[in-house]
Amino acid sequence: MKSIKIFKFATSIVCAIFVAAFASCSNDDDNTSAIKFKPSTVSVAVGGTQTVMVAGGDGTYTAKSSDDKTATAIVDKATITVKGIKAGKAMVIVTDSKKVTGSLRVTVVDGIVVDKATTSVAVGKEDVVTISGGTAPYMAASKDNKIATATIKDAKLTIKGVKVGSTTIIITDKNKKTTIVAVKVTK
Repeated sequence: MKSIKIFKFATSIVCAIFVAAFASCSNDDDNTSAIKFKPSTVSVAVGGTQTVMVAGGDGTYTAKSSDDKTATAIVDKATITVKGIKAGKAMVIVTDSKKVTGSLRVTVVDGIVVDKATTSVAVGKEDVVTISGGTAPYMAASKDNKIATATIKDAKLTIKGVKVGSTTIIITDKNKKTTIVAVKVTK
């Protein structure tokens, strides 16, 4: 009987030690969040640049491209500027001072690049899509002008919603390279 009481007492002490150990671990966790990007992926033209906002981590960032011959990255506080060097794919690894990392996928295109491949606009309203890459001047044509119209000025595509529906806008550069923007017009 005495050995059972000693066993229960010893078991209680061991359990109390484990509870205290696990409870104290929760206070040791690093509150640094994962590094995230906006936009989460980048498509940039050869010779073009795109800026990406960085969040998370401790706010002190460095960036390194997996292939400097395809794309480079420069950090300024919470902004990364990605520059396209040649067509291909690369990964930009962003690290904070506590070694928390995030990966940004980069595609460099030898042609026309738009900042939005899809957009939604209300009837009577406009949306602007920025064009880069390719060779100016650019031309735009809506597949259905009864749903949305498109005009280009200074590498900016302005899409105007005409009636509810979906269509595409085809952008063509001087060298006949093209890209498409999908448009959904809502009420």
